[in-house]
Amino acid sequence: MRIVIGGAGEVGRGVAKALRSEGRDVVLIDTDPVSIKEAQALDVLVVQGDATLREDLMEAEVQNAEVYIAATQRDEINMISCALARDIVLQAGKKTELMTIARIHDASLISDEKGEDLTRWSGVQHAVCSDLLVIEDLKVGLQGASMVEVLPLGQDAWVSIVEVLSSADNLIGSTLQESQDNVDGLPRIFGIKEPGKKSYIPNPNTVIVPNSLVAFATIGKHTFRRILLAAGHQPPDYPDHPRIMIFGATRLGRQIAKSYLEDGCRVTVISENLEQANELAGSDFANTDFLDSIHGNPLDPDLLHELDVDDHHIAISALSDDHANMAVALHATELGVPIVGMVLDDGQMAQIARRIGHSFAVSRRRVSINYILRHVHSKVEGNYHLLSSIPDIVGMSALLNPEHRMIGKQVKVLENKLCRVAFIHRTSQSSGTESMLRASGDQILKEGDRLMLFAKVEDIEDVEKRLTGS
Repeated sequence: MRIVIGGAGEVGRGVAKALRSEGRDVVLIDTDPVSIKEAQALDVLVVQGDATLREDLMEAEVQNAEVYIAATQRDEINMISCALARDIVLQAGKKTELMTIARIHDASLISDEKGEDLTRWSGVQHAVCSDLLVIEDLKVGLQGASMVEVLPLGQDAWVSIVEVLSSADNLIGSTLQESQDNVDGLPRIFGIKEPGKKSYIPNPNTVIVPNSLVAFATIGKHTFRRILLAAGHQPPDYPDHPRIMIFGATRLGRQIAKSYLEDGCRVTVISENLEQANELAGSDFANTDFLDSIHGNPLDPDLLHELDVDDHHIAISALSDDHANMAVALHATELGVPIVGMVLDDGQMAQIARRIGHSFAVSRRRVSINYILRHVHSKVEGNYHLLSSIPDIVGMSALLNPEHRMIGKQVKVLENKLCRVAFIHRTSQSSGTESMLRASGDQILKEGDRLMLFAKVEDIEDVEKRLTGS
């Protein structure tokens, strides 16, 4: 499969690296010499050119591609280049339609998460807008603050990645099977990244070493605390209806406030920008006693003390600058807020930010990378998550449609050294009741089963062939 990517920034390079690891034929095109230089470290073809120019896209051989991804920093460039790429393929007389995927920054261009309106009037077949996707990721992650990543597999199944501290007596030095026996209700581990080593999918005899990053496959957010305690962390209590303080009445900050208000939470929003504060006050959800909108400096300690900052359970920084977000979150921690959250652009800064107290940071760019990859792999219906903190491991879900060749076979036949199945979501054909089963090798696969599984990036193409029945 040939894939052309317009834009060699963090998102474009991240997608290119993942797809190249799968053995895909990848081309990156960008005008920026710095981005081009960084992209040359990847094992992909790099073209210095303009993704809005027909001749440059043709030099990148988009006419021979199956997928075109527009991942630049500007929405207008992404939309124009998608339309142009589709036209080039059409003019070339190709029988197969080009899949176009665009990163969209302005959420107002998209009426819903599926991007159906944008698809109708532009050349974008799949739109990925991180601001429409990060809020739920952030809210779930804050329930497991101190975790490195929390990713949804669907049906309330999650990938929870945490660092195993040296104080985790029930895990350190034990095999995975022994850990299961030592800790009641401990979810299973399907990915490990040991310090200084490559990540891998473990087996029951794998021994856990200190400071490893481990990926648990778990059902229900109520298990997050159990995982953190087992890994040596001391997570703060998370109330049913936490009191929230949000720094920044940006468009994203307003949407976060709206989401928590819909959950029945009390929300305080502090905005240094008077215009944004007025927009929040005039919004359709602001007419409630549960919302306090304050115009002021988020770093003013006198103002924060006046607002009883330490009586808030969670502080979330949703400013437009990554460094300002980190500074505000650190300040809130010092003033006694037990849990802090951040929405950042830069993926590496998000990893650094997670070291601030009991915190959880979401990177817009990492979210964009994951959802772009999900569209690329849409032949397999379900979720697709590249574990950024445990590189080269993918968590994904897949549905076994009628007449799938794996129906009636054991789980171990599907796995066959390529993947590990964690859960099977099954609906009873007779009663219609749903159940989530912990997978084992001798279980028989049935029609309609939704599988939650893990695989190495390099094996994804072969795993997909099994899952599509081809």
